[in-house]
Amino acid sequence: MKSHLVNMLKIALNVLPLLPLTGCFCGQFFRGSDDVVAVTISPVNASILPGATQQFTATGTFGGNGTTGDGNGGTGDVTLITTWNSSDSSIVSIGKTGLATGNKLGTVTISGYCECYTSQTNLTVSNQATAAAALLSIAVTPVNATLQAGQAQQLIATGTYSNGTTSVITDSALWTSDNTSATVSSQGLATGILPGDVTIYASSGNVKGKSALKVQ
Repeated sequence: MKSHLVNMLKIALNVLPLLPLTGCFCGQFFRGSDDVVAVTISPVNASILPGATQQFTATGTFGGNGTTGDGNGGTGDVTLITTWNSSDSSIVSIGKTGLATGNKLGTVTISGYCECYTSQTNLTVSNQATAAAALLSIAVTPVNATLQAGQAQQLIATGTYSNGTTSVITDSALWTSDNTSATVSSQGLATGILPGDVTIYASSGNVKGKSALKVQ
């Protein structure tokens, strides 16, 4: 009997170093003050345009004192240690940092898994996604490009909206050039005409973005 107890003790001593003292152990043993005991992701049931992006964030609730030391289970941002997943990556793909991209029309379930806990929400890719959101700014890329006279350069306009989404609006933006050194088509294709500096604008309503070009 004594030898049996000794053998059991040896096994226990060999196993214990393998068990995490902090972080998650899904059997719920050795739960520490900085272990995640719940996770929520946001935004909830968002909607974006095809080609647009949506940043998801994960908030963890910690056991014991939590990282805030308040004794009541604090909360904190765990976005970067969360494993992100889309139920259909052909509709929406999502990266390690929680940035989702709408690839085509449809609805997917976005899951965030942190330690032992999972939170889910839907994300819809729709042509009407930004109907209720205000366009805040337009970025035109590339910036400060150089091209030869007779050479063309495709410009891209990306709008940022009040609901935190972005969308490529190249085809719907109004394109203009501030001088005759270059022309620009309604689809954002700039063509060098004469040597000089030119500014190309993309606008939608009262919102305008720009990019400088040098024609050589």
